[in-house]
Amino acid sequence: MLKDPLVLVVFIMKFKRSILTGVFSLLIISNGFGTEDLTSLLKELDMVINQVDKYDNQKKLKIDTLKSELGNHLEKERIHEVYFQLYKEYEAFIFDSAMHYVKVHLDFSEKQNNIYWINECKMQLARMYSTFARFPESIELLRSVNKNSMSQEQLGAFYSSFAEVYNYWSEYSINDDVEKYMTLKNVYQDSAINVFEKGAYNYDINYSRKCIESKAFSQAQELLLPYLEQFNPDTRNYAILTSLIAYLYEVKGEEEKQKAFLARSAIADIKASVKENTSIRLLAFFLLNDKDINRSNLYIKKSLEDANFYNARLRNIQIAKILPIIDKAYQMEKEKHQKNLQTAIVVIGILTLFLIGLVFYLIRQMNKLAKTRKETILANEKLKQFNSSLSENNYLKEEYIGKFLYQCSTYINKLEAYRKALNKKAASGKIEDLFLMLKSSQIIEDELKEFYHIFDTTFLNLFPNFVEEFNKLLPEDDKIIPKSEAGLSVELRIFALIRLRITDSAKIADFLHYSKVTIYNYRSKYRNKSLVPSDRFEKTIMKIGYFDNVADK
Repeated sequence: MLKDPLVLVVFIMKFKRSILTGVFSLLIISNGFGTEDLTSLLKELDMVINQVDKYDNQKKLKIDTLKSELGNHLEKERIHEVYFQLYKEYEAFIFDSAMHYVKVHLDFSEKQNNIYWINECKMQLARMYSTFARFPESIELLRSVNKNSMSQEQLGAFYSSFAEVYNYWSEYSINDDVEKYMTLKNVYQDSAINVFEKGAYNYDINYSRKCIESKAFSQAQELLLPYLEQFNPDTRNYAILTSLIAYLYEVKGEEEKQKAFLARSAIADIKASVKENTSIRLLAFFLLNDKDINRSNLYIKKSLEDANFYNARLRNIQIAKILPIIDKAYQMEKEKHQKNLQTAIVVIGILTLFLIGLVFYLIRQMNKLAKTRKETILANEKLKQFNSSLSENNYLKEEYIGKFLYQCSTYINKLEAYRKALNKKAASGKIEDLFLMLKSSQIIEDELKEFYHIFDTTFLNLFPNFVEEFNKLLPEDDKIIPKSEAGLSVELRIFALIRLRITDSAKIADFLHYSKVTIYNYRSKYRNKSLVPSDRFEKTIMKIGYFDNVADK
């Protein structure tokens, strides 16, 4: 039973704090701390890297404001505060400036004979020596501090300084020395834990490290996660806290959460202008394994740039171990990208040539198609003309066949009338008149004249260009000019009959009532005068007219 009321109150307060801490830790975990989308965190980190000058200028402005105070007549306490603040501003920003102000502050404290200030300055100077890998000097300086004059809080910081120096020394060392310095680090870390007030920030930070290393992960989470809501994400304290949480998840084996907290720590480092950092370097290594070579190269170069700016020997050594690996991977990735680019250019070039060839081919085919279409249109026009001519010629043939049938009928009627006239003369006893009619050739001459007229008219209607085309085959002096446009000369009638494929001289002679010799002489005369070879003269005549294309075939 807890009978003392004061003890009871303390117990209740501690119990309440434990419950609240546990509940808050569960809420933090359930809300996704450590599981935030890594992609979005990396994008944010890329963005703040591009804005690093803005954050550094803000830092410099703050430093300049502090420096301007030193020119005024200040009280000793305020001078001590300004020196301390300048050291804190430069501590992770510029090593040489931090060293300068901690030494100036130490000199000022010694002149004031303020043991508390002197102890603070020596611990600060020891930590600065350790970041420059001057570990023996750091230890010697810490050992020169009179710890008997320290307050409880300062004594805890004193042991923490030892732990920090030995932790850096273990990172710098190789082989068996690593274990030796880690053991010493753990000893001083335990001493600090025993000195710090339980529940204070420094106690929770040191004890959480011990919990992580002993794999008491739940305890470590309960100690660390609530501070995420207490610190501004743009401060160094937030960067240190998230870096420690990343270490928790590293030991726990949850790599994605570790990378997420490393990214948050790196973002906070940049926003707080912390040049003495580790998170972005560790993140670069993880991204190398994730094959995110470009980001890995960007982050390791940023880490090297910060280390050179800060002038921290230890960080340069750590970066030097991983930089060649990342740089080699980056160069290989760059070469691979260049080869892919070259391949792509070649493929694009080939495709371009193919497309150009295809375009030319299509243009050529389109031209052929257009030409074919034009030829088809012309052929259709010619076909229409041919059909029109054919229709016209069919009409003429029908017309003139009817005309010749009519003419034959007329001849029959004339013969019948002539027979009746002869019969009438004979019946009436007019024998003399009958003999006169029979002896006369007038009727034959009249009929021949009419027949030739009909033939000439009909032929020229069927072949209107015959005379012109025929004369083209003869020299100028031998061309035949008919007396009448509607009539043909004897020579033209002979060749008109040949055009109608009546080539037998005997038939032509009977048709025209001339002797075979006369017909032969006419044919020979013009064949010999022809401008074309004599053996092709009459064949050429047969092609004159509407149907010359058909005749060629």
